[in-house]
Amino acid sequence: MLLEVIKPGEVVSCRLATGEELVGVLKSESAEAIELSKPLIVGRSQEGFGLMPYMMTVSPDSTVKISPDHIMTMAKTNEEVSKGYTKQTSDIIT
Repeated sequence: MLLEVIKPGEVVSCRLATGEELVGVLKSESAEAIELSKPLIVGRSQEGFGLMPYMMTVSPDSTVKISPDHIMTMAKTNEEVSKGYTKQTSDIIT
């Protein structure tokens, strides 16, 4: 089975050991930490799912470091969600 290569700068989805799913831009990946910028958590509502701030008390533009021990899996985010994430986190007003 071939694994998809994920490069820094791409929008990724991570499933944490706690069950939370994060969407963010991969900044870097090492044995010590995975760095995600502008992380959002996937939440459910009656209308479906949405993206909310991962940490309410930090700047939405922050970069967080997460130990690889706490990430169960990471993959490229599908195109539809990636577009929604980019629109939600972009400083450009359309």
